[in-house]
Amino acid sequence: MSDRVVVVGDALVDEVDGAAHVGGAALNVAVGLARLGVPARLIAMVGDDDAGRLVREHCAAHGVELTATAAPRGTAVASAVRDGGTMRYEFNAAGTSRFVDLQPHAALLASAPLVVVSCLALEHEAQVAPLAAIERSHERLLLDPNARPAYLREPGARERFAAGLDLLASRALLVKLSDEDAELVYDEDASETASRWLDSGTRAVAITRGPQGARVVTARGWVDASVPALTDPIVDTIGAGDSVLASLAASVLAGDHAGGWAGPLERAMAVAAATTRSAGGLLQLPG
Repeated sequence: MSDRVVVVGDALVDEVDGAAHVGGAALNVAVGLARLGVPARLIAMVGDDDAGRLVREHCAAHGVELTATAAPRGTAVASAVRDGGTMRYEFNAAGTSRFVDLQPHAALLASAPLVVVSCLALEHEAQVAPLAAIERSHERLLLDPNARPAYLREPGARERFAAGLDLLASRALLVKLSDEDAELVYDEDASETASRWLDSGTRAVAITRGPQGARVVTARGWVDASVPALTDPIVDTIGAGDSVLASLAASVLAGDHAGGWAGPLERAMAVAAATTRSAGGLLQLPG
């Protein structure tokens, strides 16, 4: 078995206030794991273009091994607009037509101690199938839908995304879910979604609620954690959710969740709070 956690999902360049920043939810998780001392590999669609060069340089600088899959429309680029402390995104053609070809990389999925999925095109059966086939997925699969309206505008896309997400969630050790994800994908509260998933076989659901903190729900009950108060002001929320997933994945790899989710969730909230005090999506370690 490989010692590198495999992260599957998006890698892109964010254009914010006229500047280019390497990002993407999955890339942020992979880099976050590396910053937490966990060796990570990112499988993502990255083209041979200027944006792709930035992604490759960023991964190399943070010790993340990048496995780039075919990118017929180049590397995804997201134009971000600030709305208070929250960001809204518009994507180029590469971003909206995202697809990570996993078929050639089945061996990487099979050998990884954990497979962490974030912001993937779950509306495509061919995207979901290799992940649904992962052996011992209830021990190794972590999932964050990271649903975004710009990805689900085509007729039927939302319904297909919901079906793919439900399938993988039923096989997952942990699914991270925000209220926004549940509303966009299912038109329901995150607690309703979590209840359905637990009934279908999901081992744990981490519900994140921004400044209200987070809750991990299992068949045995739930634990809550608040966001620690820090003296420094919030700069932006980019990467906060990704830092939560990275921190929880690191805790799972260390086996810290075996005694309950309270400790891992508290650590994740501390990491998220630190991350919001710095511009961009790079995970920050608590002081």
